[in-house]
Amino acid sequence: MKDPTNRADTAKALNKSRFKISHLNKVRLNGSNSMRKRYGLLYLMLLVVLGALTLTAGCKQQIQSTVPPPSEPASSLSDDEIPADDEIMASVTSIIEGVLERANLCSRETVFHLDTDVEGGTVILAGKTSDNRLKQAIVDSISQIPGVTIDDQFTVMPPPELGDKTWGVVKLPVINLGEAPGRAEGSSTVTQARMGDIVRILDTQDGWYLVQMHDKYLGWVSPSTIALYDSDLLDAFWSGEIALITAKMTQALDAPGGGMLFAKWLVQGSVLPVVSVSDEWAELSLPGGGSTFVKAESIEVFPDLDSVFQEQKTAADIIETAKQYLGLPYLWGGCTSYGFDCSGFTQFCFKMNGYQLRRDADLQYEQGTPVQSVENLEPGDLVFFETYRPGPSHVGIYIGDHRYIHSGSSSGVAINSFEPSHPDYSASLAQKFLGGRRIIK
Repeated sequence: MKDPTNRADTAKALNKSRFKISHLNKVRLNGSNSMRKRYGLLYLMLLVVLGALTLTAGCKQQIQSTVPPPSEPASSLSDDEIPADDEIMASVTSIIEGVLERANLCSRETVFHLDTDVEGGTVILAGKTSDNRLKQAIVDSISQIPGVTIDDQFTVMPPPELGDKTWGVVKLPVINLGEAPGRAEGSSTVTQARMGDIVRILDTQDGWYLVQMHDKYLGWVSPSTIALYDSDLLDAFWSGEIALITAKMTQALDAPGGGMLFAKWLVQGSVLPVVSVSDEWAELSLPGGGSTFVKAESIEVFPDLDSVFQEQKTAADIIETAKQYLGLPYLWGGCTSYGFDCSGFTQFCFKMNGYQLRRDADLQYEQGTPVQSVENLEPGDLVFFETYRPGPSHVGIYIGDHRYIHSGSSSGVAINSFEPSHPDYSASLAQKFLGGRRIIK
């Protein structure tokens, strides 16, 4: 990241700066050879008055400041010694740019809006973020500037008006997360969640909730799709044994052999607390109250929630999970047994076998160890393709013998090959191979 030229001169013109990472304004980097916009143009803009500076589009989960937090306030200065507002703004701008560059933020995983101003030696910070560590790194660093005070209006989400119930548990078999309030269907779907998925509630607008998934991904959901909990109630709900749905799909019934409770079936990867298990049936608790019955053969029981998805299995297990979905049609934003997009498919197959991938192809490309050539690929490696834009925009799983399995927009879940002599060879994708990433160590 390069600093704007004449930063001090710019600050003299107007002692205000705006830093914004606009969440949910991204292109879905999945599955299609044609441009299909999910969020709009992919960008990560840092606006500093008259200059625009592009940041990298990756994401990191931990934010650190290289400037240690002050143990005591900066020493008092006389009026003549206090820096001019334009000099303070130049320092503030440099600090924030540095923190953001080190954080390498992604708007699909982090909310960050910050306006800055300087008036009479007071730095005014106004805005909001979903990451408390990011805010703290900025405030701690600015507090090191001699002679300044901070008017801190930079809030950490969720806002106080949401109260204590800032956790949600998905209470329907499958729900869509949308790009905006009231927009969660079709091309407006950004991802999906299964029954039992825990979400962090960050904000509310027009009756919808902005939530963050376990994988940090952001999206808007209707309040009718989740049950609200405070921290204590959430812990109580998940205490005890946990059932993982291991069948591709299973019915949620109102009694053993009874009628279906929901229009859709429960999907593989869903988790719910166990009430009881017999030879044939398991009774499971439902988010928000009540219970349901599923076939005992469709679940695996774990001693607690932390144990689910923790065992890291083999490449053969990942490939076996993937192959059971051969022929399943592609679904925009999909990540369940009802349909997958490309990165939703790879994320799901790895998660079921103990590995946590990020949501989109370009984000998964930042994980693992690079593998530069097809000849060096091993089964279980992720394979990436540069399809409709520069950089990784499609992903699959290498299964050996020059072949890979993936969810493509035209073929759905299918196996293709890098080898021209193979009948399943895809010349188009072979020519667009970008590289691999080794997740399994």
